[in-house]
Amino acid sequence: MGARDPKLAEDFWTLDFREFTENEKVLMELELFAEDWHQLHEELASAFQLKKNPLAEEALYHNAFRKELDPMDYKPLARKCTWALADIGTEQSRQFLTEMAGCGDPLIEGFAQKRLDNWEKELPRKGRQLAVRSNPAGKNIQLDYYPNVIRELPNSGQQIIGYQTEDEIIVYQAFKPSIARYAVEHQQLGGADFSYGRMSWIKPNFLWMMFRCGWAEKKDQERVLAIAIKKADFEKILSQAVLSSYQSKYYDTREAWQEELQKKAVRLQWDPDHDPYGNKETRRAIQIGMKGEVLKQFGQEQIRYVEDITDFVREQKKLVDRKALDRLLIPRETIYQLQNRDLEQQLAIEK
Repeated sequence: MGARDPKLAEDFWTLDFREFTENEKVLMELELFAEDWHQLHEELASAFQLKKNPLAEEALYHNAFRKELDPMDYKPLARKCTWALADIGTEQSRQFLTEMAGCGDPLIEGFAQKRLDNWEKELPRKGRQLAVRSNPAGKNIQLDYYPNVIRELPNSGQQIIGYQTEDEIIVYQAFKPSIARYAVEHQQLGGADFSYGRMSWIKPNFLWMMFRCGWAEKKDQERVLAIAIKKADFEKILSQAVLSSYQSKYYDTREAWQEELQKKAVRLQWDPDHDPYGNKETRRAIQIGMKGEVLKQFGQEQIRYVEDITDFVREQKKLVDRKALDRLLIPRETIYQLQNRDLEQQLAIEK
């Protein structure tokens, strides 16, 4: 870090970092955070809290215990480190806080346990957020870096994966601009260019949607919508689904499957999931097609809110093009646990 002069350390905040990426700047701050010859540790912890960059997690965890930085009173730094970990909000941060809550130091245990007790309450402040102006509850979609999200997902199997809150799940659709514009303005599907006479497909998996629409670059899929529906409505749709192709382990006969196909208005399809570059994964992703009354009910009654996230998609595509997946932000998706477990066989859920 150059000359180790505590009086000059303050100049760090005046340096011009415009030529550096955010992660590069955080790494320089972490290098300074590890030193003991200055008094900027509290300020750095506060900066990490504001940036919510997971690169700082481990350093925040270790610095919370550095009593030698101020033997008389290490309380302010320990407190700020726990706040920063809580606001970063990843599962790794939560694990660090859990370890701190049982570390044997009453001071640190108290700080960490309070953040754990308030984890759910403080969710709107955690991590990166995708602003959702149309959400009546005023809550945004929580984002995380791609490596963090993918680390928590299974490598194989057929499971529903998506961004969810306590009672809602986000599904995605991509349309031509006129359809997307109507959906956002009216908070439902419709307009002159949208047809309720055709099958329409929804996808709860963000990266599968990005593969399907080419990161909003394919014709007639230039606008990407995030659509929130209640989990109860989502499972109501799923309960009416039939697999789009015959599979003997799920249907006694081909005729039985064809009968279901004719009778039901919802199609369910498992396709290979894809990484940000479009490469196939072993894990499979679900997409759900609807037509008839089921589609009308979804498009006109079940939608809680519609948000056009195309600008966000295009910003992330720039990172993909630069192969900067460590900085790629995606919705913090997790495995969806069916409230109606009887649906697992019907939906061909395979872990």
